[in-house]
Amino acid sequence: MRWLRILSACLPLLCVGILTSCGTSSQNASSGNPTPSVPSSQILYAVSSGTVSTYNVDVNALTFTPVEQPVNLIPSGSLVQFVPTPHDDFLYVLWADSGSQQHISVFATDSSGVPQTPAVQTVDAPSLYQFNIHRSAHFAYMMQVDNSGNQYVSTLRLFQINQNNGKLREYPQAQGTYGPYDVWPAALYGFSADGTQIYLSQQNSQGTFYDQRPLNAGNGTVGPSVVLYQLGNAVGTSSDTLVIGAQVMIDEHMAAGMAGYLDVFPLISRPRHHLFRCTAAMLAACATATNVQLSPVGKYLFLTDPATQQIRVARVHLTAKNVQDTGNSIPMTAQTPGFAFSPDGTLVYALLASDSSLHVYSFDSSSGQLVDGNAPLLMGNNSGFCPASHP
Repeated sequence: MRWLRILSACLPLLCVGILTSCGTSSQNASSGNPTPSVPSSQILYAVSSGTVSTYNVDVNALTFTPVEQPVNLIPSGSLVQFVPTPHDDFLYVLWADSGSQQHISVFATDSSGVPQTPAVQTVDAPSLYQFNIHRSAHFAYMMQVDNSGNQYVSTLRLFQINQNNGKLREYPQAQGTYGPYDVWPAALYGFSADGTQIYLSQQNSQGTFYDQRPLNAGNGTVGPSVVLYQLGNAVGTSSDTLVIGAQVMIDEHMAAGMAGYLDVFPLISRPRHHLFRCTAAMLAACATATNVQLSPVGKYLFLTDPATQQIRVARVHLTAKNVQDTGNSIPMTAQTPGFAFSPDGTLVYALLASDSSLHVYSFDSSSGQLVDGNAPLLMGNNSGFCPASHP
């Protein structure tokens, strides 16, 4: 299963769209509502080869302060995905041992957010390549992929979470089976802003489809699939990507030169017409950006633009049906996208290519203004980072 191992190593970049080794819970969909605004401290986890360093982030001074000593979470092998719960009570670590067998370990955190060892639970996770925690932290969804030859079958598994100790208990019935597909397996995309829907994507000979399924808030079970959007006409004919927000979906049409554009659609099933199209005539970055992300509140686009070597911040105006540059930007990052929002959406973390260091910016959701703290955290090779919020 060489293909699956490669996908597992890259998954946090593909699924979460954030950074190496970090997954999120309620923010897998790019513009879900931020974590409810209760008094909390901002935490940053720096992850390297299974060792986690915890930093407290001063939201006023925009500085990083280490909290206790680094903690080694896995005995051997490699870390695949690192997922804090919405309020950082527990950490879920998907990892592969030296024999390439995968496991999920659950760790409690102390009052400062530091993971505590040993793990409170470790379960085998064969063929697992995705793990998403619902915003309620009452249940988690996992996508398992099995293959025979070039055919891939994906199974959606539901686990309920014990609120006292964080342990996982699998629901007796699988929540769906997808495939067999010979191009790419079905995948979890994330959750709707209000947490009532789960989004999945799948590919077949007709193209890439994004489905939505309703969630039962009591036990986490999911209802029947409804096609939300079809991306492209057939496999291999489209280089589009889709971003799902709280109110809109953005279909990014990538093309050489200034020929790319963004189509902004209402967040409804199979919309017949886009609300408006952003081309170079409206905003140059709409034509040249290779990666589009929505801010947590859904008002701003962060566009990774190779043409200017910047990540441009632009505001989406639905009433005026346009996209306007705010004049704010982040220098080009070391990876794509290479940046992540804090759970409450007030901070942006970016690993810059210029100095291989992690910068933290304050982000004003009313104006789109970014302010760099100018006290970056030096990151080692093959290190990842994961923001969290701790009560």
